[in-house]
Amino acid sequence: MALCEICKRVDFRSLLVACIQQWQAGRAEAEDMTDNGDGYDVPSTLSGSSCINKHHSDVFEVGKCAPECHLCQIIFQAFERRGVKDPEDARGLPIILRAFNNKIQVCFSSGEEPIELCTLDLCVDDASVTEVFRTLDKDDDPPPILYKVNTDPGSESSLATASSWLQNCLRNHNLCQPPLEFHHPPKRLINVGNTTQHPFLVEMGPNSPPVKWLCLSYCWGGFEPAVKLTRANMNKLKSGMLSGGESLDSLDATVRDAILVARALDIPYIWIDALCILQDKDANEWNEQAPKMNEIYGGSVLTLVAASAKTVKDGFLTKRRLQQYVPISASDTPSGDAARDDPRANVFLSPEWPAQEDLANGPWNSRGWTMQEGLLPNRLLYYTSSQMMWKCKNEQRFERGVTKSLDHVLKNFDDRVHDPEYIWLETSDTFSKFKRFPYCLPAKWVKVEPEMFRLWYDLVENYSPRQFTNPGDRLVAVSGLAKVFGDAIRSEDYFAGLWKSDMIRGLMWYIEGATLIPRSPLDNDVFPTWSWASAGCGLVNHDHKDWNIPLSRVENAQVDLVDKRQPFGPLKTGSANTITLTGRLKRLPRLYNKAWECEDASMSALERHLSEMVERESPGKVELRYSSPSGVHFAALQMLRDHESLGLLVLESTREAPNNVYRRVGVVTLRGRDERNVCSPDLLAKIMMWENSLDTRLGPREWAGKEDEFHDKVLVEVMEETWKEESVVII
Repeated sequence: MALCEICKRVDFRSLLVACIQQWQAGRAEAEDMTDNGDGYDVPSTLSGSSCINKHHSDVFEVGKCAPECHLCQIIFQAFERRGVKDPEDARGLPIILRAFNNKIQVCFSSGEEPIELCTLDLCVDDASVTEVFRTLDKDDDPPPILYKVNTDPGSESSLATASSWLQNCLRNHNLCQPPLEFHHPPKRLINVGNTTQHPFLVEMGPNSPPVKWLCLSYCWGGFEPAVKLTRANMNKLKSGMLSGGESLDSLDATVRDAILVARALDIPYIWIDALCILQDKDANEWNEQAPKMNEIYGGSVLTLVAASAKTVKDGFLTKRRLQQYVPISASDTPSGDAARDDPRANVFLSPEWPAQEDLANGPWNSRGWTMQEGLLPNRLLYYTSSQMMWKCKNEQRFERGVTKSLDHVLKNFDDRVHDPEYIWLETSDTFSKFKRFPYCLPAKWVKVEPEMFRLWYDLVENYSPRQFTNPGDRLVAVSGLAKVFGDAIRSEDYFAGLWKSDMIRGLMWYIEGATLIPRSPLDNDVFPTWSWASAGCGLVNHDHKDWNIPLSRVENAQVDLVDKRQPFGPLKTGSANTITLTGRLKRLPRLYNKAWECEDASMSALERHLSEMVERESPGKVELRYSSPSGVHFAALQMLRDHESLGLLVLESTREAPNNVYRRVGVVTLRGRDERNVCSPDLLAKIMMWENSLDTRLGPREWAGKEDEFHDKVLVEVMEETWKEESVVII
């Protein structure tokens, strides 16, 4: 589709030069930027504009040309997407094109400040980059003008791009090298072969020399892989996966594509779970190998992420449906048709690249096993539906031509090594903070500080909604992350997703919308009820991360491991996985009283509050077990407090002897203020007495300014009552 006469007259070369000049001036100004406290100031140059070109008289003229002009079509489609209430308001408003923030901005010219209609990216063909910048007499680093993404991710040029990313990292990024202790290969690997040799299975042993291997992270997607490792076919796979005369195409598409990429990157071995771990139902290798994922993925030279493949059958080297690219001229004589003949003029305009296309969204990002597969390696190569993406500890690269250095992130980490609040954990992406966390802990400490566990709670919140074919894998699939985190804080006191050093806070997890009433039945014994893994795939929250005063203490914690040598490994099911706590306890004959809304009903403020919560959170009719329990009772245990709130752990007794054995139900946080926001002398005295009784009293200065807090009736009631200190066992 050709350009219309109006578009042909646009001086795209001047716009291109203006974009480059903006970028150069902005980069120079960025060197002098100062931190304003909320992040770095944006260089003023980047928000400026220059080189304004007139376009059509209004957007309706653009619409008339859209059927025959590719650029007008993109602009008019942007206008239609805006969903203007009265399109006639745009009639008579001229259209202009200008360089703005290193892009081409299409605007309505309203007589005042132009009104943005849409933004266009400048793109170049990979092969013409050198010529374009030679034409513009620019010898420094290429500015952020994008590459036209290849429609074929399996093409030689695309694979060459991936190879260049890997080689650059291998040569220049010492931080990305796997640690020496991970250089020993996994138990089995697949030799990827070459054009004359089929892939074959290789057994590795204690005396095997170090080798380079690539790991594949992918979704089975509900399908059984066409080829899986079993005892029956092990010898055949060792002699050659395709020794029966089959071609590489007979393998599942995702496996085949991964082998082709490994060959192109000159990595001789690949690790694929279905082919390197025995898949026989009676085999116990999953339990043996799952806790070693840190060594397998962390020791790989690269992990390949098949983010675009919904199933193992789909593959990821499939042709892409890309956005529109409009060829324009960037030659000395701006003629629209010159772009077709001038080798220097392979410049394109395209709709602005959507930010979400720079994320590995999709099925891969929602599966449970893939979270640690995306965090344990130091290098990752993603294949999404729109582009390849590279991620390592130093930088991110995108096939569309953008590179994001992580140097400033690492600098911020280094500047905050001794930050006692660990604020950087709240402002960094998961990959960066997970990789940098071990380096930011103090070299010496007397004890593990609660703030250190912020990262772990963030990981759990990210991980908990993910899906599993086998829900029993929920803890095993995060064991590699637990191992890394435990090594960082120098602790193996790990119990089914919780850490003993921060157990009281860790036990106060809850599901969004189900803080008190669990979504899954309590008789599910796959995991202990006190572990967040027992909550299914609900989003686990930890709003209490800043609570700093525990009111209960951990007397004992034990888990029944499948392999005692693997503290982060899988658990046996049953009631042997227990936690014993001692704290102030209040027994409750029931959790719900349907008369709670009646003001005249005789019940405590706590009972009324719990009844309201049960009714609100119950998905349907309130279960009889909460209002008329048979042979059991409920209890509330004081767990945590800060200046404004009190956290209770709600439990349900079992029929097991002794009578102090409970299952976890949920949590309740008591907060509140009265309408006056004024603290009476009597209430202040009660608070101080309560503080004294807990032996966690705040100093007089700390109470200053706190007089408008702790006014909820339930909270006052709890402070006035005497809760007996007892020990409970939670299963």
